[in-house]
Amino acid sequence: MDKIYQKSINIRIQKLSEHIGELKLRSEMEPIWSTPIAIDERLPSGAGITKKMGVYQIIHKPTNTIMSIGKGNLGDRRARHKRVFLNKGRPIENESSTSDSSTARKMYQHDTNLDNWLFSWCEVGNEELALEYEIQLQAYYNPEFNDQTLAGK
Repeated sequence: MDKIYQKSINIRIQKLSEHIGELKLRSEMEPIWSTPIAIDERLPSGAGITKKMGVYQIIHKPTNTIMSIGKGNLGDRRARHKRVFLNKGRPIENESSTSDSSTARKMYQHDTNLDNWLFSWCEVGNEELALEYEIQLQAYYNPEFNDQTLAGK
């Protein structure tokens, strides 16, 4: 048998075993959700979500309704939604790329007052777990701005 192929299999088995171990540890912990804050509010000291993987909710403050649930790099997602919202819900065009957020477009159409939008997050630390948590939360809450066929994508 090809030694490199077998080595590749063994390395993947080891990584998946470590992944399972991490998930088992996380299964013993309750998820901790942040207190919702204004989407443009300065983050509390020590929040440190800039590079954190997790799940987030966007809440319409006047109705206290979860309007969107997503996952990813928490700091990046929050910043993108805010930037597109401030661009009147339109994608931000750069020379080489476009930054868009269907959630921010829907937020702006629903209520143009940025102060009426809150952001809450739960650091998950694991992309696979964040993906599944997002799917399950969307199925449970059925947020107006989410397309259920895109959950987990």
